[in-house]
Amino acid sequence: MEQTFPFRSVPETLPVSTKSLKKRTANYSIKYIFNENNLTKCLSSDRRIMITSVIIFGIVLLFTYPKYLELIFDDNIGVNYAYFFDKISDPMSTVTVDKETHGGKIDFRFTVPLLAGLIGVNAGSTGTSVVAIYLIQSALLVPFLFMLIKILLRRLSPMTVLLFVMGSSTIYLAKAFFWDYDFWFDAFAYFFLTLGMYLKNRVGIFLSLTLACWTDERAVIALASVFLFHLLSESDFELKSFRQLGSKKDWLQRTSSVVLMVGISYLIVRTLIATLFNLHTPTGSGSGVELSLVPFQFKHRLSGVFLTFEGFWVLYLFAVGLLIKKGNTLLSLLMLSLMAGHILVAYAVFDISRSLTYAFPLMIISAFIISRYEVRNIKYLYMAAATICVLLPTQYVIFYPRQIPWTILSFEELKPVIKLLFL
Repeated sequence: MEQTFPFRSVPETLPVSTKSLKKRTANYSIKYIFNENNLTKCLSSDRRIMITSVIIFGIVLLFTYPKYLELIFDDNIGVNYAYFFDKISDPMSTVTVDKETHGGKIDFRFTVPLLAGLIGVNAGSTGTSVVAIYLIQSALLVPFLFMLIKILLRRLSPMTVLLFVMGSSTIYLAKAFFWDYDFWFDAFAYFFLTLGMYLKNRVGIFLSLTLACWTDERAVIALASVFLFHLLSESDFELKSFRQLGSKKDWLQRTSSVVLMVGISYLIVRTLIATLFNLHTPTGSGSGVELSLVPFQFKHRLSGVFLTFEGFWVLYLFAVGLLIKKGNTLLSLLMLSLMAGHILVAYAVFDISRSLTYAFPLMIISAFIISRYEVRNIKYLYMAAATICVLLPTQYVIFYPRQIPWTILSFEELKPVIKLLFL
């Protein structure tokens, strides 16, 4: 028999205070936003990837002061950067500035001067007109990020792609699209190199990588890494013998062969132009491009190696270690040799960070190698790499480490620009 009690029944639900309810709702919202499944939805379609790229573009801009805007107020820009305007008006002319300067090394850098000429920039242009070239470079960050994400999604899970891109957006690689004020234009080269990795059309690959090479000679060095990327993409990221390099009957029809053709054609055309027009890039004593700089720079500026890629060294070293553990000696030696070559080139000049950043294809290859071997808890490795990149203030090394200022903390510098544009 059931027994009844004459006590007041307890309410089914206890009353919840408004403050407690708001706190629970906020906690739920945060957990919902940062839920892995919800985060990765931003990469579920090309449209969402493009929106994500635009958002990251905005974040990079907030934390990278576009110093090139100050060129608007340079009344002597035609004199101060005469070497660039001379290259626009007569691409085949020999630059006559001091050989140790940046301007003294642009004899074979045609891509950006030709682009500047197409949009009407010339020696009589104002600073505002010249800034248009930089704005184009900055705008290229959006398609750069889009292509980077699409490349990574070929072999990585959406969450690891997000972590990789998060790290990329806080190192010099992404910030170069804004932090440029001395007519470097490395970001154009980074963009064209990425385009050459993204495309699968042979003609497109040839044109994009050719444009990269004629933007800066360091892109020619990077062709070796891009070649390895395409070669590994053709063989499921396995390379165990030299026979694989030429064993396929249809090798000439493959994308990796196009990269070699770009390098060969560049060297032939460069030699021809140098002979006909007496163009040259200064090297050797006093030029700022010499191997004798390497020991001194290693002794005093070794931090430049780490600061260029920050947390991504975790991925690179892990990938090389994994190859050694799996007995893939050839690929591990190639990865080490290519990186050593990039470091040697970077330390043979003074602008270390700019130069070493051209090795970024090796970081993409490292990520793909790790995914190839299905490492457990791989997400935490990427979290560690991305965290290091995010927490370390971005510094680039030219003579010494210099921190890149944030736009959100540079209001005083931006006030004249804001007044000019909006008042």
